[in-house]
Amino acid sequence: MFNEKSMPNDTKIIVIGLDGATLDLMIPWMESGKLPNFDNIRKKGSYGKLRSTTPPYSAPAWVSIATGCQPGKHGIYDFFRTDSLSKNLVNSRHRKTPAVWKYLTDVNKKSIVVGVPGTYPPEKINGFMVTGLLTPSPESKYTYPVELKQDLVEGKIGEYVLEQVGLDDIPKNLYAIHAPQKLVDKINYMTVSHATVTLNLMKKNDWDFAMVVFRGTDDAQHLLWDKKDHVLSCYQKADEQIGIIMKAFPDALYIFVSDHGFTTAKKYLYVNNVLYNHGYLKTNSNPNYSMENILMYLFNKLSGLIFRILPMEKLVRTPIGRKLIFSSGTSGKIDFLETKAVYHSICGLGIRILLKEKYKNGIVEIDEYEQLREDLISLFTEIKDSETGEHIVKNVYRYEDVYGKDAVNDPLDLIFEINVGYGTQELLRQPEGAIRTGQKDELSILSRPGFYDWIGDHAPDGIIFMYGNSIKKNNSINASVMDIVPTILAAMNIPIPDIIDGNVINSAFSTKLKCKKINWNKEFSKTKPLTNLEMNAIKRLRKKL
Repeated sequence: MFNEKSMPNDTKIIVIGLDGATLDLMIPWMESGKLPNFDNIRKKGSYGKLRSTTPPYSAPAWVSIATGCQPGKHGIYDFFRTDSLSKNLVNSRHRKTPAVWKYLTDVNKKSIVVGVPGTYPPEKINGFMVTGLLTPSPESKYTYPVELKQDLVEGKIGEYVLEQVGLDDIPKNLYAIHAPQKLVDKINYMTVSHATVTLNLMKKNDWDFAMVVFRGTDDAQHLLWDKKDHVLSCYQKADEQIGIIMKAFPDALYIFVSDHGFTTAKKYLYVNNVLYNHGYLKTNSNPNYSMENILMYLFNKLSGLIFRILPMEKLVRTPIGRKLIFSSGTSGKIDFLETKAVYHSICGLGIRILLKEKYKNGIVEIDEYEQLREDLISLFTEIKDSETGEHIVKNVYRYEDVYGKDAVNDPLDLIFEINVGYGTQELLRQPEGAIRTGQKDELSILSRPGFYDWIGDHAPDGIIFMYGNSIKKNNSINASVMDIVPTILAAMNIPIPDIIDGNVINSAFSTKLKCKKINWNKEFSKTKPLTNLEMNAIKRLRKKL
């Protein structure tokens, strides 16, 4: 039986994320002594699986970890906005629910937040923030306060390596194919960079809560899944940096999480090819012979030469390179005047139906909508792998069955759940490693991983480890990405906002925590405490006066 009580008021909490980390790899490596710090955490703390969002992708999952809410409430479903057919990146202003650091600011607790995906542009918090993945460019104002950016150099807070979604994908892919060790070195350099910045901010400032995400494990597994020694190196670098942080702050309560797990991607379903073959998607020209496909084919074949002679990392980050990358893609081939449905992106795992009442060029009448969704669900759930006879798609959900009928920010109309071992692809072209070809005018729909596909892909179960004086030892737990925020708040004796969907992970604690729920806006909207920086500014002004 638990005894219910409060945690000490001065409890410091550190959340460390390892993007895409999976127990499938970590348990054997811990048992063989290759991840000594995680092995120690496992034996002296609690650990288990962390269920991701549906779909299990980074954008919705990290925001759920930061807010405690399911995507239908916070409104982030993809790296790209789902209320537009263009590839416009989402940002923190599109999020409809507060993150944990906002709640902490409201009660005058101080936070340090580094490298968390989806935090750009940075919020005004009581503390410091350096934004993570989805930050547009190094020229962006990606710190709070703004002046912090000038200290992100060696000799001060430390160099901060900024990654850019979309732009960095091509160079990373080339490194993975032609120089995998260099990719590992770059990943590990970024891990050390983010750990160093976080640690220095924690050492130089007062804080109650800190969070950092190490993104490199995700890149390593996507691109080097078949080279497990390289993947291990990236986990070991994270393990090493975690050991350094824990040595500096031995009395903190630690929560280690990943946004999803990982598995082998044996074959890819080309979803837009399926829509094209069945007449739901129309193109302006034959997708077999488009100039873009010819250029992609040549780039693939000449990738080794391109890698050796062109500075791809620099080229993709130029204004021209950025424009080319974000203006290219599937949408340029589609005849939207004749198209009923399109696969939005591999990161959203969903189909957009082009309703006439929603889109200028939409052609689907509202009274056709439900029947069209039913037809598409039947189509995709019946598709089988011609080599094995297995179903590729486990489920196709209506958006309201996943996110609720009141979901914000216009979620995609249909959401996929893919069977283990399969991935999806948005490219509209004849796949390189096509399993089969249908009729003469059809595109193949299934392919083994090619140049533009991942070797490893996401799985629903990530990791959770908890460590500290109040945590049970050698204890098994299971939780959801939405459970992190309520657990943090309860551990800090802060009431839990009633909009939060997650639950306190009480099975990890030696003594059950108090879990009071309140209407946060009603309790805290009238009087907002000043941030630490505002208080210091007032003190300086008073001295001058």
